[in-house]
Parts: sequence; C-alpha cells; structure tokens
Amino acid sequence: MTSAILAAVAGLVGIGVGRLWDSRAESSRWRRDQKTASYQRLAEQFRITYETIRAIALADPKESATTDMVREARTSSFQPWDSACTAVWLHGAVGVVEATSDVDRAMTELAAAAQERMLTVAEWNDARLPVREAFERFIHAARRELDLPTVSVRFIVDAEN
Repeated sequence: MTSAILAAVAGLVGIGVGRLWDSRAESSRWRRDQKTASYQRLAEQFRITYETIRAIALADPKESATTDMVREARTSSFQPWDSACTAVWLHGAVGVVEATSDVDRAMTELAAAAQERMLTVAEWNDARLPVREAFERFIHAARRELDLPTVSVRFIVDAEN
C-alpha cells in the first residue's frame, strides 16, 4: 500500500514538474518568437520608410506633388515605422532596444533634413550615413540577441553608393 501511495505521489509530482517545465519552455519560445518577429518587422519597415524619405529628399519642394508626398508619408509610411519601433521597444532585448532608438533618432533627423529642402545626390549620400550606420548596429545587435553568427555586412540602401 505504501509503495502505491509513493508511486502515485511521485507520478503527481512528475506531472506537476513536467507541466511547470513545459510552461516555462513555451513561455521562452513565445518571447523569442515575439523578439524575432519585431526585429524582422522593423527591418522590413526600415526599407519602406527609408525609401520614402529618399524620395522626399530628392524631390523639388516647390512642386505640389512633393507636398502631397510628404503628407502621404506622414500618414502612411511613418506610422508603420513607429509601430515597428514600438514592438521592438516592448519585446526586444536591451541592446536591440538601444540600437532601435538610435535608428529611430537618425531616421527622424534624416526625415527632417529631407523635408527642409531638395538635396543633391551627394548631399543625400552624406545625410543618410548616420541612418545606415545605426541600422547596421541594429542588425548586429539583433543577430547577437538571437544567437545567430556574426556576419560582416554593410547595408547598402541605394545604387548611388
């Protein structure tokens, strides 16, 4: 009888420990999936937002189409960028969140410069460097956080390089 009780208790303890372990593993996988998804979303949205800023920077601000482009960017391109940043700020690791903040700051400064006046291609190439460098730091931080191998990558965002 005692051995049956001990076996039952051991079985219940085993089930409890197994469930606890499974719950913790599932929670860890969910957090990793959220990080990965938010990092990927930011990277994808970066390209869209960057290209929008580039189009504005190289457009003639005196043309009405440019004014429409800026208005459209504020309502269509910049809001998804803000949402992507927020997702990383909520789910990301400290180093990736800091890198994301640097990218966001650089993108904001580049967008402001792009809206001030029409840039030449040479001026654009100079103005975009802080954004590109910040984005490369983000990629390296995200890969490090996700335990992916370090890669030597330069993010070249347009052909004028």
